[in-house]
Amino acid sequence: MEKFKQSIDDLGHALSFINRIEEDSFYFSGIVKSFEVCFEYSWKYFKQKINNEGIDVYSPREAIKQAGRIGIINDVEKWLGFLEDRNISVHDYLGMPPNEYLKTIQAFYIEVQKIAL
Repeated sequence: MEKFKQSIDDLGHALSFINRIEEDSFYFSGIVKSFEVCFEYSWKYFKQKINNEGIDVYSPREAIKQAGRIGIINDVEKWLGFLEDRNISVHDYLGMPPNEYLKTIQAFYIEVQKIAL
């Protein structure tokens, strides 16, 4: 849980540099990596909570769906969208414009803060 909370703090810190991404792509890369790490800790947090309920999950998609069912998150579709965008970006199947990805990351940050308190 501590690493999960730290990853949220790190993402918030990375996002504080959003206005500097046009001057140096390093900032964009840092924000993206912070999002990826935080997303990983998020679904693993869900997995842990769900396992404590006696339910086994093995993938981020399953964990998100079950997190909605047991009330950890309110908007399963939004979280599945975060997963899809993360997968597109990480694997670069279709490519995603940086501004669109930043919108996803900012929306994710708002949502993830709701569950880690």
